[in-house]
Amino acid sequence: MNKNNYEILSNFEIAQTFKKYMKLKYHPLGVYFSETKPKNKVRIQGRIINMCITKHAFKAAKFGKTSIVQKGFGCVGGQWWSGFSPRAPKGLTFFLSKGREGIFGGRGERFKKDTKVASRLFKDPGPVKLTLNTKYIVFKRLKEISDEQKIEYVLFFIEPKNMAQFSTIANYSRHIPNVFRALAGSGCMSILSYPLLMEKEEPDAIMGIWDMFTRRFLPKNILSLSIRRWFAEDLAKDIPESFLAYPEPYTFRGELKRLLKKYLFP
Repeated sequence: MNKNNYEILSNFEIAQTFKKYMKLKYHPLGVYFSETKPKNKVRIQGRIINMCITKHAFKAAKFGKTSIVQKGFGCVGGQWWSGFSPRAPKGLTFFLSKGREGIFGGRGERFKKDTKVASRLFKDPGPVKLTLNTKYIVFKRLKEISDEQKIEYVLFFIEPKNMAQFSTIANYSRHIPNVFRALAGSGCMSILSYPLLMEKEEPDAIMGIWDMFTRRFLPKNILSLSIRRWFAEDLAKDIPESFLAYPEPYTFRGELKRLLKKYLFP
C-alpha cells in the first residue's frame, strides 16, 4: 500500500477517475458479499439460459443494475466455483478432459489432458470460501456503492489498450513489473476464485478471461482485471499527474501542444 498519499477518495471518485482518463467503455464494478438481497433492481441468473457468471457480471458493467450470484441459480459449475454448492458436479473432471459416456452426454472440453490433471482445480484454487451467513455475491457499479460497504475487490471489463494503460499506471509510482498475473481457468475463476485469493496489503492483479467457452458470451477482445479496492484508489490518485492526463510525445496532439507552449505560451 502506498503510505505516502493520505488523500482519501470515495468509490464514486475512483470510478469516475478511471472512466474519464482511460475512456473505459464499461463501468468498473465493486464485488462484495452480502447477507441480504441488495435494494432496488437486481439481475438474477437463469436456471436454463443466462447462466454464465461472467456474462452475468459483465451486464452490470455494461447496462447497470446489480447482478447477484446466489444458491440455486446459474450453471452447476458456477454454483460450485462460487461456493454455493457443497460438492463439485459429478463427472466434472471427465467433462474438462476427454469426456466419458454417460456424463454430460459424453461431451469433453479437452482443456485438460486427463482427469488427474483436471482434479487439481478442486484444490487449487478450489471454490470460493464464502464468509459466514453470505447469501449473495454482488457485482455492482463501483460509483453506486456506499463507502461504508466492504468491497472485496474492484473488477474491470476492459479492452487490450486499457490493459496496457493499467500495466503502465501500476508501475508509475512503484516498480512491480510482475504484478499482473494471467492465471488459467474458467471464467468464474478469473472473476471470482482467483481475485479473492489476491494479496490483501501488497499490490496484486488478476487478468482474465481465458476460458474459451466463456469468451463466446462476451464481446470480442474483452478482458477482465481484478485489483483490491485500496490498490484501485492508489492508482486513481496517480492518474491525474501521469501519462493518462497528458498528451503523448511524438504524436500530433502531443507535439502541437509542446510547440504551442514553447513558442506562444513560454
